[in-house]
Amino acid sequence: MSSSSVKSSQGSVFEQCMPLTPMQRHLCTSGWLAMALWMLAAFFGPDLLAYLGVPLSPHGHPHVHAHGHPFVDVRVWLGIPNALDVLSNIPLALAGAWGMRAMKRSGKSGFHINTSQALSVFFWGLVITAVGSAVYHWAPDARSLVLDRLGMAVTFSGALGLAMAERVGAHIARNALLAVLVLGSLSAVMPLVHGNVLPWAVVQFGGMGFLAWAALRKPLPTALGVSLGGVLAVYALAKVFELGDAAVFHATGDLVSGHTLKHVAAALAAWPVVRAMRQNAPSGGSGADR
Repeated sequence: MSSSSVKSSQGSVFEQCMPLTPMQRHLCTSGWLAMALWMLAAFFGPDLLAYLGVPLSPHGHPHVHAHGHPFVDVRVWLGIPNALDVLSNIPLALAGAWGMRAMKRSGKSGFHINTSQALSVFFWGLVITAVGSAVYHWAPDARSLVLDRLGMAVTFSGALGLAMAERVGAHIARNALLAVLVLGSLSAVMPLVHGNVLPWAVVQFGGMGFLAWAALRKPLPTALGVSLGGVLAVYALAKVFELGDAAVFHATGDLVSGHTLKHVAAALAAWPVVRAMRQNAPSGGSGADR
């Protein structure tokens, strides 16, 4: 490829960011760089994992217990295998349904259309995650894990699209939502294809890094006032429970595992969003005008 064609291709990418405001231009450029990082992880992730000596189970997890599952609590209740890890997804589904009901009662016409889209994707993501996670924990394997992570990808895209609409600009939130939805979905499938979990890690932790950055910025005049710090704190709590799955199980006298509590904690992510919708939702006006 000639140097002139390289310059042309680079210009075509970054010229898309030029009409934006300085902050939006910075995020646009950073988005292209993040996509490049994701592509590197997608192509070279397996070689890097092999170099680092990171063994992965068929579930895509680095650790498997003696009973063959990556989670410590495998008790059966009413014929349901891994019962608490399955049933603890009910709060996630209820949280998503609660959020969608709150949207209906608030009325979408008062929101910017991209804010409304992000809210819908976020709440639907919670419901889809609950279904996918329940299927996975009923019979954990590499294929059902894809369903679990696909639901999480939908939730992540809604959360990041909402963060963009709240703190950066509603008019570019749709692009962020679509980008994370596509890349997250691809990342969820990759471990099944060739055991590459690095793209999923880039989407998950990179997205949370952006959420932390956005939480430090002032809300826009059209923002609902969602506490992004609250959403991030819920995610951090859920992650702590997930990492301490066995430790929590033994600390509670084998009563409840950390992974079960992770599902319950994750459902709390709907609370800061619904709270802001109820307190600060505009009373009228066209969503396109806001």
